[in-house]
Amino acid sequence: MPDDIRILLAEDSPTIRRYLSSIIEETVGMRVVGEARTGDEAVKMVADLQPDVVSMDIKMPQMDGLEATRRIMASHPTPVVVVSGLLEVDVHLSLQALEAGALAVVGKPPDRKNPAYANKVRELIITLRAMAGVKVISRRAYPRPTDETQESGKAFVPVPNDVIRPEILAIGASTGGPSALNRIFKSLPSDFPIPIVLVQHMPHDFIAGLAHWLEDTTPLHFEIARSGLSLKSGTVTIASGTAHLAVLRRGNGLVARLLPDDGTRRYVPSVDVLFESIAKICAAASIGIVLTGMGDDGANGLLTMRQAGAHTFVQDEASSTVFGMPRAAIEKQAAQYIESLGDLASKITKLV
Repeated sequence: MPDDIRILLAEDSPTIRRYLSSIIEETVGMRVVGEARTGDEAVKMVADLQPDVVSMDIKMPQMDGLEATRRIMASHPTPVVVVSGLLEVDVHLSLQALEAGALAVVGKPPDRKNPAYANKVRELIITLRAMAGVKVISRRAYPRPTDETQESGKAFVPVPNDVIRPEILAIGASTGGPSALNRIFKSLPSDFPIPIVLVQHMPHDFIAGLAHWLEDTTPLHFEIARSGLSLKSGTVTIASGTAHLAVLRRGNGLVARLLPDDGTRRYVPSVDVLFESIAKICAAASIGIVLTGMGDDGANGLLTMRQAGAHTFVQDEASSTVFGMPRAAIEKQAAQYIESLGDLASKITKLV
């Protein structure tokens, strides 16, 4: 059908290729238009077939999925979804593929007899369908923002040190987030003077890999959140994929608190939950940032932070992989500043 989502499968295993193809072909509104056995074939087939989205394996002969993703994003930008077997080495490579321009990572569905089969297939199909509609930008360079991308009258003026100084930085991100976070954290010093808390939408199985990857590639230290964990300067505490992350005050410091999902939030973990807790606990002594991502998670929470006196930022459209979350925050007038990805680290550093 002409309106079907056209998918290119890049997978070296014939068995897994047939398996994934059967899952996709059984889904109404989706069809496989090509099957690549190597990364080199995937790059060529993207140019020839112009699919709506690529399902990309990582381990492939001749050219792996990492290099294939990088070349696709440089020559024929196309939404790429990394479909990984969740081996530890694959997690690290998958995150490198996100840095190269892939939009999302999902696990390969298990055997049809596995109890997790239905949920994993649903996750794969939803991700492929959602990413197929994303307009991606070339990864050859990050474009500089124009004057039109800046909110009128919101030039950045650092707050003097004798006014309220921030005691925590909170960040929310989704699609395109890992590479954006990597770029920001690389530009922050190892002795960054306040704690950082982070919600990144991605499968729970990849959160530990994300923490390890960022630990290896940036000066900061990373921990997975657990209830009662003290939030420390120079450390990024990342929400797990199974509970909401909130912040509490204990004595003179701040600690993490994990909250079970009650079914009222669209996302677990929720950026809104994190931001709302910080607005309540830290008020004006905080910084909130909404980065690239689909949907609107974080918009209401960032508005709550701004109303409490916090400094609030969103990533600009020119440097965002997907402008959904930043746009939602801007539309709610939650953003005090709209900044390019390349400028965010310096602006944050000036504030703290």
